[in-house]
Amino acid sequence: MEGIRAGVAEVNITPPVGVTLCGFAARKGPSESVHDDLYARALVLEDGETRIGIVTADVISFAPDLVERIRGLVLEQAGIRGAHLALNGSHSHSGPTVMAFRSMGDRDPAYEDVLCRKVAGAMKMASERLEAASLSVGRAPVRIGHNRRERRKDGRTVIGHNPGGPEAPWVDVLRADRADGSPMGVLYAHAAHPVNLRGLEVSAEYPGYAARFIACNLGGAVPMFAQGCCGDINCAPMDGRFETSEHQGMILGCAAVTAALRAEPVGGSGLAAACRTVHLPLIVPTAEEAGRALEEQRENLSRAGKDERVTPYQVRVWHEGQVGWAEDYLRAAREGDRGQTQAFEVQAMRVGDLALVAYPGEMFVDYQLWLDRESPFPRTITLGYTNGCIGYVPTAAAYPEGGYEVNGAFRYYGTLMIASDCERLIREATLDLLKGMRRER
Repeated sequence: MEGIRAGVAEVNITPPVGVTLCGFAARKGPSESVHDDLYARALVLEDGETRIGIVTADVISFAPDLVERIRGLVLEQAGIRGAHLALNGSHSHSGPTVMAFRSMGDRDPAYEDVLCRKVAGAMKMASERLEAASLSVGRAPVRIGHNRRERRKDGRTVIGHNPGGPEAPWVDVLRADRADGSPMGVLYAHAAHPVNLRGLEVSAEYPGYAARFIACNLGGAVPMFAQGCCGDINCAPMDGRFETSEHQGMILGCAAVTAALRAEPVGGSGLAAACRTVHLPLIVPTAEEAGRALEEQRENLSRAGKDERVTPYQVRVWHEGQVGWAEDYLRAAREGDRGQTQAFEVQAMRVGDLALVAYPGEMFVDYQLWLDRESPFPRTITLGYTNGCIGYVPTAAAYPEGGYEVNGAFRYYGTLMIASDCERLIREATLDLLKGMRRER
């Protein structure tokens, strides 16, 4: 690509000790130490007419209100409109609670205020550092996880190991080089839940270790990890050891460096970005079903209050939070189906002949595999956990199989689960956006 300018920046977003960590409802309390620092990193691209920005951050994802705040600040400070800005979270389960999850800790407004300003500041710095650049794209094989939807002999689907399940065993890389050929920044995308660590230490988990490896082996290039469609993919093994997370990060980092060194120039010309909001239908339970859920959660709360092994923090955050969900669940059931929907923003960016698609959800990996086959662009990088996260987004085929992602996780995100027709609606909107961008070239 000719006429492209690029700029990068990174900022430390490590929270203070005492903020709650997000991702596991059973934690006994808030964070007690910092094991390794968290970062937000920014890439800005400009072709003379259009400017786009990508942020990657060591957080579980950004709450919708934070997305709006950051977009407003970035528009003001860097001149990048919301549709042209992608905010991706690594989905680390050892980072701060910056989503409105039920039963997973309290948000810290003071920290979130600093986080928003730091992210916007990174975009401002990257915009002010724009210089002539060349872009290249690469891919290398890597596997640090496995499909986790295990089908038991009794017909149940549980979180385990599904050796025959779909995976995306590769890392995609977008590399930006200065005019002298030195690496400026490397965006590397892979799909695997960072869920090895379950303690009370702040950590970027395997994406952070991969970032260190890349920076050390690519001349100090700013390393930007972007999480893919890992809704049904866990890192492996999961033994809770930092050494294991470091090993996973080094494997991923090595593959990303390989992809970057073998990357080929991005063809085509010009930049573009667009968003489209899809309204996903929701599944409304019967009053009987919701009533049973409320009774069950009240019983769980009663037992937890009598269990000496359960901390007051767990009673308040986890069990009381689930009673609150069940009360809302019953209320929704009594109100009936009034056409409730969940807004879901599909974002697409064009960088010459490369497309980047970003979804605000825990997308099953099949979405990534599907776009790799069906995208009208020669290369497409597909991301989840971008510009918010509404919860798990399974494929239609997963609904009759059930399991945590279909039957349980939604109660941490909101009140109701999205319906199986979501797959068709998301696919149609995505292809329509991409085909429109392809025609505009």
